[in-house]
Amino acid sequence: MTRVHAALRQTYSPIGGVVTRVQAIDWVRWRWLLVPMAVFLVSRAVVLSGACLAEIAMPSQTGAEYWHAIPDNVLLDSLARWDSAFYLNIARDGYTLTPGQMSSVAFFPVYPLLMNLVSPLVGQNLVLAGVLVSHVMLLLALIFLYRLTEFEFADAGTAQRAVFYIAVFPTAIFFSAVYTESTFLFFSVATFYFARRHMWGWAGVMGILTSASRIVGVLVWVVVLYEWLRMHGWTLARIYRPDAWKGLWNGLRHDIGSLLLISMIPLGLISYMMFLKSRFNDPIAFWTTQSAWGRGKRGPFQTVFQDLNGLLHQNFATGEIWWNALLNIVMLFAIIVLALLVWRRFGAGFGIYTLLGVLIPAYSGTGSIIRYALVLFPAFMLLANWGRRPLLDRTILVVFTMFLGIFTAIFVNWIFLA
Repeated sequence: MTRVHAALRQTYSPIGGVVTRVQAIDWVRWRWLLVPMAVFLVSRAVVLSGACLAEIAMPSQTGAEYWHAIPDNVLLDSLARWDSAFYLNIARDGYTLTPGQMSSVAFFPVYPLLMNLVSPLVGQNLVLAGVLVSHVMLLLALIFLYRLTEFEFADAGTAQRAVFYIAVFPTAIFFSAVYTESTFLFFSVATFYFARRHMWGWAGVMGILTSASRIVGVLVWVVVLYEWLRMHGWTLARIYRPDAWKGLWNGLRHDIGSLLLISMIPLGLISYMMFLKSRFNDPIAFWTTQSAWGRGKRGPFQTVFQDLNGLLHQNFATGEIWWNALLNIVMLFAIIVLALLVWRRFGAGFGIYTLLGVLIPAYSGTGSIIRYALVLFPAFMLLANWGRRPLLDRTILVVFTMFLGIFTAIFVNWIFLA
């Protein structure tokens, strides 16, 4: 904060005069908006230009399985790959379920609903609608992540690093693609932010939307509930103290309205389950259809063991390896370690969310863990705190941006990434 204020005092206007105190105060007042906007513009310029260049310099594979949503528009077409087809089909034709086959019911409804809302504004171009939704949601997510991080650390520098780290994370191409990552990130960060500020009505609304955006979204209910308990003096560390239970009792007596608002968060998931029950007679079709993607009920430990065993039988010398399995395993263990450190730094709510946010997907397989990690923002907040050390900060930025370029080229050229 001292360095920021010093920089403001030394800022000069275009005509050579020192900015006034009012102008400096205005910058401080609006940096929660200006910094995320700058990060958004810079990171998306890098990602979008990289996607275009990758598609032009290395034309993507052709064939029936390598479809192209908009062949005559390099930019938009490069942002619609793999699972994008499911979101486009949901927005256009609704949900389908074919037992034993990959079906759209595996994908939650909030993102395609937003695509439908935007598409009339862009001539019914669903790809453009999806890209616009992804980018608007990303900007909103960065704004709320900045505010949440600054609230937790009371430090603008840490907040700046948090939004920049997540915006240039190696799999951040999914923030721009026709995928749900940006949407889920925004609703989940907003839920945390309002819960930490004890704005329970807004936390409830954002939590409902989060739980209707992805299966792990219902985890925010646990976090918001724990935050409510903590506000009334009940925490896991104080569970054996009588005054903790007395505080909880007083909360139930005098703040039951807030608790009721929080209790509505699972309605997002429940409403989708009710739809699946009425339409396909399978309220958990989003889970049962996972087997079509090669996922099973093996648990994270058996899944990791199976992947490691497969890697040991591949040829590392020739490069003929299942490289994304290696990346996913490394990321799984990295997030588990970070989650424990997040727990220690931010408390049980943040820690449980980060830990289960990676273990629940890993229960059925490690595939796409490097993408699921992208939205686990407490880990980025912790990294941003560590990034106060200049050497570590530069190392993170170099590694993240280097792999972001590589992964963007991989994604655009129809090589499975996550």
